Amino acid sequence: MESLFHTAWRKLAGHPWLLAGLLGLLSFFVFVPTVACDFLNWDDNAYVYRNPVVLGGLTAAGVRRACTDVVFCNWSPLTIISYQLDVSLFGKEPWGFHLTNVLVHAASSALLYLALFRLTGCPLRSAAAAILFAVHPLRVESVAWIAQRKDVLSVLFLVLVLLAYEWYCRRPGMGRYSLVFLAMLASLLSKATAVTLPGLLLLLDIWPLGRLAVPGVGGARRGDGAPSPYPSRPWKLVVIEKLPLLGLAIIFAVVTLRTQQKAIQTELDMPLWAARVPNAILAVAWYLWKTFWPTELHPAYHHTGTEGKPFWLVLVCVSSLASVIGIALATARRLPAVAVGLAWFAVALVPVLGLVAQQGFQSHADRFTYVPHIGLMVALVWGAAAVAGRLRLGRSLCVAALVTAVVAAVAIDRHQIAMWRDSTTLWSHVLASAPDDQLAQSNMGAALFETGRVREAVPYFERSLAIRPSERAHTWLGLALVEQGQLEGAVTQYRAGLAIDASSIEAHTNLGIALAMLGRLAEALPHFERACELDPEDAEGRANLARAQSEIAAAAAR
Repeated sequence: MESLFHTAWRKLAGHPWLLAGLLGLLSFFVFVPTVACDFLNWDDNAYVYRNPVVLGGLTAAGVRRACTDVVFCNWSPLTIISYQLDVSLFGKEPWGFHLTNVLVHAASSALLYLALFRLTGCPLRSAAAAILFAVHPLRVESVAWIAQRKDVLSVLFLVLVLLAYEWYCRRPGMGRYSLVFLAMLASLLSKATAVTLPGLLLLLDIWPLGRLAVPGVGGARRGDGAPSPYPSRPWKLVVIEKLPLLGLAIIFAVVTLRTQQKAIQTELDMPLWAARVPNAILAVAWYLWKTFWPTELHPAYHHTGTEGKPFWLVLVCVSSLASVIGIALATARRLPAVAVGLAWFAVALVPVLGLVAQQGFQSHADRFTYVPHIGLMVALVWGAAAVAGRLRLGRSLCVAALVTAVVAAVAIDRHQIAMWRDSTTLWSHVLASAPDDQLAQSNMGAALFETGRVREAVPYFERSLAIRPSERAHTWLGLALVEQGQLEGAVTQYRAGLAIDASSIEAHTNLGIALAMLGRLAEALPHFERACELDPEDAEGRANLARAQSEIAAAAAR
């Protein structure tokens, strides 16, 4: 059996593009059930189904708007352009957007295998790392959630960076370097977390490329037994060649901090040492734990802020992470893949740990593992292969273990994908795990409201406000009260929402409409004017303002 497997594998490994295609097909069939999922009432509305820039399809004017608009505090023009292309190709139904997410993820998985194989010369280990990356349950959020197109698109270009960089390292030249630069630019234009790429490429220079010697870390070892095809270069040149990429990363880091300024928590609300550092420690430990035990996953893990977590739990996580670092350092000379893979994992996590700035409410997120898991899977596979070799385990036994892990992951994937079927299903799942989640209560109410179940929605908005007042919950409760004919109550809710966020276009618009329905046009007019100031491109807002001005003028004429 061992000999038969070895013969079959050698034939398959001799056709890397065929193997890459098979990996891509596996990934596609695992995630294709997401095509039956609906839009979600969380971010999908802002990015897609209520975004006129997207719904107009791929046009010259739309591309110009995609390159200038900031959506939900994120500037990701290539992502918006990809949505526009979906509309032009498939229409405005959710299945087309889901299909593109699945296809892009499948392509990234296939290309990742090719990149790892070309970098290391190890077909079996590269295939194992690519498969585990592709089907891991932590991928479900990025693939099943239309609004996370920026994740899958950014990683597709990131993998192209790896392929272009390997090609460049074989024979350095400006033409080849330009491809690295352009692929990184495309990745950043999809999502800014690719700012870590200069550091990640520097890690590849240590292993597997062997272009940069580091004391205590083993050099490159090609899996195919051939001498390294990458000419050695002085360390100064290896570092200097990263400077244009570093400059690009700095530009996008500055742009991102500026566009996300509104969503970034202040030092007073989220102090570095009292809140952000402990959370970062817990988050890294959580990502490692959920790599091996991916259960109870959902999209809304709330940051506890200065309330923090039990001190003993932080100490346990620190000790665990220190042990992992110790193992990596102790084996760095014999197993550089493990050390470099874990370093990739750590470096790629930096932008999403909230250390520089805490953006949003989340303490951690499944989608944040997309890039870091590439390095972690390399470390796990190469480390497991070394252990198997030391224990003299047969290759067929190792493949059986890999198949078992993949089958288990796919089973969990199918369960997770069902959770993303629609908004009510998603938020029901979150509330089952976290009944006191303010966002989930509000979004569940909104999902019920949008399906006409207004009376059922009201208690969710009220519970959300009882947990923590928010402009969003006040506005939704106001809409529900309007549907029930309680206009004065709705006005109170809209005003309460504006007291929390005076820049809410929805609250200003809805308050103006409610006041107009009550016949209080003079009070409504300033709110319509403010809504138009906040979004001058909104045709509905301009129509509301014009109607109010016309009715006031008519009343004055009478």
